[in-house]
Amino acid sequence: LDIYGQLQAQALLAAAPAVLVALFARLYRTALVAVVCAGALAANLAPHLAMPPRVDAMSGASAPLRLAWANMRNWATGANALNRLLRVETPDIVLLTELTAHHQPAATAAAYPFRSSFPSGSAFDVLLMSRLRPVDMRFDYSFGSANPVMEARFCSIRGTTACLAIVALHATRPALPAGFFGEPATRRDGMLALAASLARRRLVAGDHVILMGDFNATPYSLVFADMTSASGLADSARAPSERPVRPRPTWLSIWPGVGLAIDHALISPGVRVVERRLGPNIGSDHRPLVLHFRLVDGI
Repeated sequence: LDIYGQLQAQALLAAAPAVLVALFARLYRTALVAVVCAGALAANLAPHLAMPPRVDAMSGASAPLRLAWANMRNWATGANALNRLLRVETPDIVLLTELTAHHQPAATAAAYPFRSSFPSGSAFDVLLMSRLRPVDMRFDYSFGSANPVMEARFCSIRGTTACLAIVALHATRPALPAGFFGEPATRRDGMLALAASLARRRLVAGDHVILMGDFNATPYSLVFADMTSASGLADSARAPSERPVRPRPTWLSIWPGVGLAIDHALISPGVRVVERRLGPNIGSDHRPLVLHFRLVDGI
């Protein structure tokens, strides 16, 4: 049921021709059911597909920071793909997953003097590269050494008094029906719940917080709603923005009607979005997620 719940956009696309077929076949009750289903799906999806509201830059906010997340699809890309991402986006902080030794030459670029240890083989590990010095960085291995949840804190950032905490993860893939390819969705849900609890702890401590990664869940799923509620954070895709961009799927985004938005960035109230968009096509089945933001103290 979890898998089907992630495919609401595809179900909505299928509902329209289903109505026409039912009407053509004079199956009016079936057509009515299809209309009701389409209406319910459209109502649930609309907030997640709408253009976010535009806002002006807030006085007293920090200069913009650039944060990029990328699932490198370890068997399909290499150093050239990572170099392109860094050259095009020039992020201050970059978070990467699904890495192999082919990415390591680019990951040791001198422009990012602060980084976590390069992953040792797990596709679900996370690498942080930063121009800013973290005051603390740790990995929670509650779900095993291959499935960490990363937490890093940065303080004294461009005039702000509060610290910025970044929590990042690549949640496990939920299995397809009959248990094919993947792990039980409860394992993904547990990782997301852990990340939400770490983010909530930093929020309560007074930090600005960003929770980012490949959640393997769409924004209109129940697990996503549970995560935003537990963390106390908001979906950056729906937040007011200085340069609003309509949300787009991050996975298989080049195939209209097929792609899913499964890479996300959740933000605390003191994180103001300048721009949230997809990064360049780097050869992965995921497009990078790029977040430009300002920090506002006292919110």
